[in-house]
Amino acid sequence: MMQYFKHVDEIKDWNDTEKALYYTGGDKRWLKDKLIWQRLFGPEESDDLIFGIAKLPPGEGHLLHHHDDAPELYFILEGRGIFTVNDETRECDPGTGIYMPAGSKHSVKNTGDEMLVFFFAYDRPHYETTLDE
Repeated sequence: MMQYFKHVDEIKDWNDTEKALYYTGGDKRWLKDKLIWQRLFGPEESDDLIFGIAKLPPGEGHLLHHHDDAPELYFILEGRGIFTVNDETRECDPGTGIYMPAGSKHSVKNTGDEMLVFFFAYDRPHYETTLDE
């Protein structure tokens, strides 16, 4: 049965660096990455997109990377951080949307004192990630 609604409280298994290693072919450089994420909807629920919530602890970063085959979107819900897309870097806070075209290199650093929480989305259920650091 198609699931049309899901609340963030239904997320039982938040992904972490260990799962990033699996999803990216075991590249050990991901061990420096402290992003925690969970898909609300992914390949199990949708044939044409992925979206979910990501969390980044204070002072931590999500490493510079890109997706050759998929654009990505972030929307900041809580906290603040420095976001880089290609050669542009900005400090962002709640209410900011960030668009990363396919192939654009992007990273995040939590510059606040609280958890940085943001929505993420891709326009496809499967994508490749290449680490650029």
